[in-house]
Amino acid sequence: MICQHCKQNEATTHIRRVVNGAAEEFHLCAACAKEAGLPGQLAAPEFGIHLSDLFSGFLGSSLRGQGQSLPSPVRCELCGSSLNEIIQNSRVGCARCYETFAGQLQPTLQRIHGALRHTGKAPEADPAVAERKQRQARIEQLRALIGEAVQSEDYEQAAKLRYEIRMLEERGSDNA
Repeated sequence: MICQHCKQNEATTHIRRVVNGAAEEFHLCAACAKEAGLPGQLAAPEFGIHLSDLFSGFLGSSLRGQGQSLPSPVRCELCGSSLNEIIQNSRVGCARCYETFAGQLQPTLQRIHGALRHTGKAPEADPAVAERKQRQARIEQLRALIGEAVQSEDYEQAAKLRYEIRMLEERGSDNA
């Protein structure tokens, strides 16, 4: 494949960007990639893009990809960070920022991490950890079943499931 910039050399650097399902690809030779500052600076103004937007600022690119415009600079009252700064740095300033910018951050965090609640990591070899994970998974499964039971108006089954959850939670608090 030929370099899209100089149209002479073989392309050795391939960049693919997917936004809302639409893929864009850029192919550069080693000389053009070096001239563009890859991999150090990650800038390619020749293509009308800034390659650092492809690799950093993940929160910002996902917000822009959702068609949201960045709001006026509301600042966190604790650390003074704005949403624009969080997006540029790909770092949240403090714990209060999660509350201040919840509406803008939660969809992106959900997509990136798969959940909004951090559960942490623990050694899998620890039997107590494995038991706690199994118990928590069972509780989540039972909660879903309660929802189905209530929806089908099977309140007796929902009560049984709620009792089973209570027993599992008590067993978990006894071990803690």
